[in-house]
Amino acid sequence: MEYAVGHTGDVEVYLIKTGMGPAAAAAAAHAVFADVALDAMVSTGYAGALGPAGIGDVIVGTDVRDWTRGYAQAIFRADPALLAIAREAAGEAKLSWSEGPVATAARVLCRADEKRALAEASGAIAVDMESAEIARVAASRNVPFLLVRAVSDRAGDDLPMDFNLWRTPGGRVRAFAQLVRRPAILRALFRMKRQVEQGSQNLACFFQVWWRLMGQEHASARMHAPSVMGVRSW
Repeated sequence: MEYAVGHTGDVEVYLIKTGMGPAAAAAAAHAVFADVALDAMVSTGYAGALGPAGIGDVIVGTDVRDWTRGYAQAIFRADPALLAIAREAAGEAKLSWSEGPVATAARVLCRADEKRALAEASGAIAVDMESAEIARVAASRNVPFLLVRAVSDRAGDDLPMDFNLWRTPGGRVRAFAQLVRRPAILRALFRMKRQVEQGSQNLACFFQVWWRLMGQEHASARMHAPSVMGVRSW
């Protein structure tokens, strides 16, 4: 398992890129625990909105719901202390943000009607593909967990193409064929790239404040080795 190690004050931070999807996230989480004793685990990256959140808005998960089989298999709650620091950080950073449940799906939800159906069934305000597995591994080790992600697409947005195609070799061939047949998809992809960059900037602002607040917590008694795990946008 490859990871980057950094420090903010006395807090030691391990940064892990999980890869896309539940299986990759679970493998990364297990691998890092084999190497490092962690005091907290944070799932970060991007999420699709299921509610009114806009592009780039920060989502602070109160819990994450494993919806990979079309129903809630398990619910993992965010650590109350980490959640309190996240609320303070989001407010101090003056970001547009919201908190609530987040659902983890087994595939990219590319159509607005899919997102609407998941919102109604799960009660979640956003969806990703990794956090439930990261939370599951954290819970199995009794390690506090937090989810902080940024919105890459709104609830009412159809994505420009089926991103699930990129997850298999045969699918990639079909995805390239779509790009050749429909060059307009490229313009939509560049637009989405700008949306993701907006989310990245907001996450950077959030974590600048969050790490400072974590350092203050550590100075008064707490964590020295959190792990931040996430997946890059497609």
